Parts: sequence; structure tokens; C-alpha cells
Amino acid sequence: MSKSPFTFLCINILIICIFPVSLYSQATVAPDRLTLFPPVDIALLLAGNFGEPRINHFHSGIDIKTNGTTGVPVHAIADGYVSRIKVEPGGYGHALYIRHPNGLTTLCGHLSAFNRDIEQYVRGEQYRRESFAVDLFPEATRLVIRKGQVVAFTGNSGSSEGPHLHFEMRETQSENPVNPLIRGIKVKDDIPPIIEKLWVFSLKDRRNWIRPVPTEVRKNGSIYTPAGMNPVAMDALSGIGIEVYDLLNGSSNHCGVYRIKAYLDDSLFFESCLDEFSFAETRYMNSFMDYKTYIERHKAILKLYIDPNNQASVYRFARNRGQIEVNDRVVHQFKILVTDAAGNQSEVRFDGKFEPSRFSRDPSFLPLYQAYFNYEEPNTFKTDGFEINLPAGALYEDLYFDYSVADPRPGSFSPLYNVHRPEVPVHLFFNIAIKAERIPENLRSKATIAQSAGGSRFTSLGGTWEGDRLITRTRSFGSFCVMADTVRPSVSPLNFSTSAQLKTLNSFKFTLRDDFSGIRSYRGEIDGKWILLEYDPKQNLLEYQYDPARIQSGITHQMTVRVSDQVGNTNKYSISFFR
Repeated sequence: MSKSPFTFLCINILIICIFPVSLYSQATVAPDRLTLFPPVDIALLLAGNFGEPRINHFHSGIDIKTNGTTGVPVHAIADGYVSRIKVEPGGYGHALYIRHPNGLTTLCGHLSAFNRDIEQYVRGEQYRRESFAVDLFPEATRLVIRKGQVVAFTGNSGSSEGPHLHFEMRETQSENPVNPLIRGIKVKDDIPPIIEKLWVFSLKDRRNWIRPVPTEVRKNGSIYTPAGMNPVAMDALSGIGIEVYDLLNGSSNHCGVYRIKAYLDDSLFFESCLDEFSFAETRYMNSFMDYKTYIERHKAILKLYIDPNNQASVYRFARNRGQIEVNDRVVHQFKILVTDAAGNQSEVRFDGKFEPSRFSRDPSFLPLYQAYFNYEEPNTFKTDGFEINLPAGALYEDLYFDYSVADPRPGSFSPLYNVHRPEVPVHLFFNIAIKAERIPENLRSKATIAQSAGGSRFTSLGGTWEGDRLITRTRSFGSFCVMADTVRPSVSPLNFSTSAQLKTLNSFKFTLRDDFSGIRSYRGEIDGKWILLEYDPKQNLLEYQYDPARIQSGITHQMTVRVSDQVGNTNKYSISFFR
């Protein structure tokens, strides 16, 4: 039956109306490898990859090198719309989220600027809210993006250690980060992972007190084998660790590996795979690797066994949680396969034999402790001047808790409490309380719990008063005391010294510093009206880009910058200028 022109028109209108809804409601699928537009025009050389070991987290994206420069155009890899824009002094700095119709959202972080339309929208919201830091969720139709469109420019904003582009893919529905290198982002890589060393950890009672046994390896053809003693010594209950990293073409940066499979006597006993995880579990990285080695030597020993309270989803299989029981005199064969996201593979083979005499007590751990903490239960330790409360699940395994008290440090108002060991990781926040009876009443509002950062350096953790006790929370063991911050933060001009210079400058820069508790807030005004000051804590920099559209010309202006720290000390800088 033929259809009238009116019928065709109605069908077309219906399709157009339905399309935007269906575009953003499809189930998650991996994009076609041939359809993605590269996020930058330059070669994709990586400084870091997905799942790479980082302190306190699995790296959730890839870090693309930008030749040490900022301002490289960033392209949308596919059609979509801007679903979120976040600007903050730390974290990802200037970050852009684009939601795509394939069920994925991409994130570009540490940007220097957005494209004109996005920048105009963000700037308007910053002035409306009178805040540099904003977290925006524009409606789906406001900032529609096409594949290949320039959406931003690379930078070094936020908690970045150098110019680069942090690029993430996330499943839109779950918000879980997924591995871009297996979801369509092509990076040249024909280099197999590099295996440097094997480690055997004793997993018997008081395991932290026993020193792990290392074994150097060397490459023989395509297989790594022990460079020294073989068989490798095993304890009655052992766990294998592997010191390994991956290299990608054109970069010397040590990246993480994608998959590890381990076999004992040809039977699989462990497998991990870094293709996806949730942000709720990212801190399990501190248990996935040997935390003590990482903070002492910045070497990642990946553990092929699972601590009792490690619930990360990156483990695909682990018989007996990867723990190996060997108490016979039989020589056992081990094989470990390590694969990167491009499919390059390295293999290490070695024999293992029960030799408990090779395992000795670590001299840094004395057989003394003040309490026994069960990881499954809440744990409290209390003395006259100090208290610690850990919630259930805060520890990765049971703990023989060590505690001592030292004399007060200069400028402190309590003894120094040494709370276990900073090289032992903690998963959840816990509370500590310190009695500070000696602090003068006029300094109570300036008091903070301070944690030793080595030598004479301390970092402020803040705190609230309950009677004569100051209470705060933290996620690391260490040495703590009560101190007071009485020094005002400083704010001073950086690129000008006289008002005459402000007549022609397009950028007004200020140095912003605080010696202890940290900056809590700042505000800039010209003629009593808020101005946008961009804050970069790494450089102690405040910067105002002069905006003639918002400032009346041909008159004398009064500019003031006010700043306060975390305990309420304040300061300001003022200057008059004609423009």
C-alpha cells in the first residue's frame, strides 16, 4: 500500500524526535576500533597507562605526553554531549566529561582551557556562583559535540606533575573506569613487559615481621629464569611477588601490566586483569602491591596473593587466595605469564622448594606490640593522652599494633605519639584523639593535629575539640601531636610592583602561601565586585585575566585580594590603579 507525503513527513518527524533519546540510552558496548578519533593530533606516547600502580589508587586512565608543552588541541573521540565540567585547584584541574551514545563517557583532565563555547559557559557560571571551583552538569542539548571537534587544550592544571593529557573512558551507567587501550584507543606497543625480580613472602603468623626473599631473574631467549639460586626458597605458607613493568614504544616511562596468570605444577592458581574497576575499590592498590616497598623505593612488587580484606574486582581467580602451601621436600614448578594491553607477553619459570631457613625476621620489626587488631572488627586503643578508633574493614589483614610516646617537639602542645608504622597501609579513615591540656585558651581555635612528614616537617590534619581532646581523622599511620597555627597566610603581587604597571597588564599574578594548615578560601574584588582568580596550589599562584567587559574603563579602581587559612588566620592585599 502506498503512503501519502503526509505519512512520510509524520514518520520522519517521529524518527527525529526518538533519535536523541535512543542515542544516549543504549547498553554499553565497546566502540569500533576504526571509528574513534584520536584525542590529540600528535603521536600517542604514554607517560602512564590504565591500572598502573600509584600510591592509594589504580591509575584510572592513560596519560598522553604533550612534548612538555601546554595548549595542544584536544579532540572528541566520537559524537556526544558535554555532561559535566569540573574546575578545581587540585585533582584533575580543568576537566571535561563527554557522554557518548555507545554507553561510554570520556574524561579529559589537567586541561589549560576549553573551547570557546564551553569556556564561555564555564566563565558565566563561575561569575554567577562567585567561585573559581565549580562542578557543572549542563543539560544534554546545551553543548553538543561532534567527533573530531576541538573541545579543549592540554595543560598542567590540578594535581599534575607536568604537562600532559589525562584521558579516561568510563562506563556511563556504573561510572567505572575502563581500559582505553582495549576499548579502541590505539597506541603503538610491540614491547613485552619487563620482569626484574621475583619475591617470596612468608604468609605465616606475624607475616609482616618476616623479611621477603628476593630472586633476581634474567632473560634466556623468550623466557625469564632465576639468575641465582634455583629452586627458589618457599616457606610453609608463601605468596609470590613479581617486580614488573611495561614499556610502550617511544617512551621510557615504566607503566603497569594488563594481565598476570600464575601456575603451580601446570595448574592455574592466580589471575588478575586490569580492564575495569570501580572508584570505590581503587585504594585496594595499596594491597595489590607491596606497599612498604613502594613508599620506600618507589618499586611496585605486584602480589600474586590476596590479603584477607582485599576485595578488589581485578582478581579473576585465586585458589586459596593465591597462598601456596609447601611443606614437603618436592621441587615444584612455577610459571608466570605477564601480558600488556597490546597482547605482548613475557614469561618467567622457576622451581620452588620448601626451605624455611631462608626466611628470617626483619630487623626493623621488633617482636613487641601493644594490641592485636582483627581486620573484621572495630578496633580501639586508648591511653591517658591518646585514643585511636579504626572501623571494621579499615585494615587489609590482622595487625599487631605498635605504639610509643616521645617527648614533645618544639612548638607542640602534646607529646609525639608514634602510631604503628607509616609503611603499613590503611584502607578506611579512622579517628585519633589527642589530649592537649597545656594549650593556652587563646590558641584553642588555632589548634590542629599535626602529622610528622619527616625531620622537622609536619602536615596539618585539622581537628575539632571535645573537652580537652582534639579529634581528627586520617587514613595513614605515623607520628602525631597537637600544634597551633598562628601565622597568617601571605598574598603578594608577582608580576607587578606599582599601580602604574596595572594600566596595561592583561594578567595580574599573585603569590599565595601558607606555612602550615593550608589555604581554606580566597576572594578577589575590583570596586567591590567579585573577580575570577584562578588558583594553582603547585605554584602558589593566583592569576586574574583582566576582563574589560566586566570592568568600567577610564576610572580609578580599587582591587583587594583576601585570603584565609584552615584555622581562620586571614590576610589581604589592596592596591588602587587607573584603567
